[in-house]
Amino acid sequence: MKKGYYIHFDARIVPGVDKKIGMQIKEFKKHFDMEEINIRPLNRSIFKRVLGLFPTASIERDYDAALDALKDPEFLYVRRTTCDRKYLEFFKRVKEKYPECRIMVEIFTFPYDKDDFAKWDAWPFYIKEKMYRGRLRKYIDKFVVYTNDEEIFGIKTIKTVNGIDLDEVKISKGEYEDNLIRMIGVAYMQRQHGYERVIRGLGKYYKENPDPETKVRLMLVGDGPEKEKYIRLADENKVNEYVDFRGSTVGQALDDLYDQSDLTLGIFGMYKNSFHGAMSGLKTRESLAKGLPIVSGCLIDVMKEDNEFVKYYPNDDSIVNIEETVNFFKELKEKYHTRDEVAARIRDFASKTVDMDTALKPVMEFIDSEVITK
Repeated sequence: MKKGYYIHFDARIVPGVDKKIGMQIKEFKKHFDMEEINIRPLNRSIFKRVLGLFPTASIERDYDAALDALKDPEFLYVRRTTCDRKYLEFFKRVKEKYPECRIMVEIFTFPYDKDDFAKWDAWPFYIKEKMYRGRLRKYIDKFVVYTNDEEIFGIKTIKTVNGIDLDEVKISKGEYEDNLIRMIGVAYMQRQHGYERVIRGLGKYYKENPDPETKVRLMLVGDGPEKEKYIRLADENKVNEYVDFRGSTVGQALDDLYDQSDLTLGIFGMYKNSFHGAMSGLKTRESLAKGLPIVSGCLIDVMKEDNEFVKYYPNDDSIVNIEETVNFFKELKEKYHTRDEVAARIRDFASKTVDMDTALKPVMEFIDSEVITK
């Protein structure tokens, strides 16, 4: 088996990223002799922290320990971080010692400058990034991307999709309730989630028809900076009785909430970030793995606009038309009759599009290929 290493930079401290890394490594281990290396930051004095802001200085990380841990690697799969001088030198040293080692760097969002360097105090790191990333093409064989970019910074890409380990996700169970649609949004609630569009849509729906034939309920699960705003909007739009807020929930307790839901929410606020492409977020994968239809204000990379299991709304600040959501759900219900049948069909779709073995297949093919095409 080929020897490979999955390298990241303390990324597992973020719960969602930790889950993704675990799933990726599990899949790699099915095919290769795979080990994980975490390149941790070193403790620094205040003086060294200040010096580290200069353009030619670097974030102090334990690159030496990582290099010592490498034993005849045939490939590295690296989750990117900010490029600076020592980050660049790490790849240079790997290639000098192991010239045949294939190095792939995963760019999990692109373009990333606005996300990574938008805050005023991030400008020193942005300068470093701009200075050094153009030189990565000397050492990096491929970027792994979730976009349609053929080349980034002079480096050819491997195009893939965000994947999920279906074996780790229980398919949702339960029954439909007559004259009721239950929507669920699970997230660390930030501005890009845009759930205010859904809450205002519910307000309009119940204002125009106080006693509708089909009632619609919304459950928002999680915490985050936008949560208080959503609570206030539910009150202002007089839909408190139809919107249920839950705190961060995981494990069986979260599975139970999914079992009590009929539709899941995608993202509705990407227009705020001037993003108008297709998303590949992990939450959409979880929804598909659960077997639940999706309502979204942003395109999803693996679901075309005519996909029967997704209802799209414009990627702008318009409110969500709940009447259209009701009609979308009724059509599914009439076609497939039972919740289990809908779940089974969506789960089958997920297995063909976002299961981790499908997602990482282009990467596996590159690792096993005899010739590197740059």
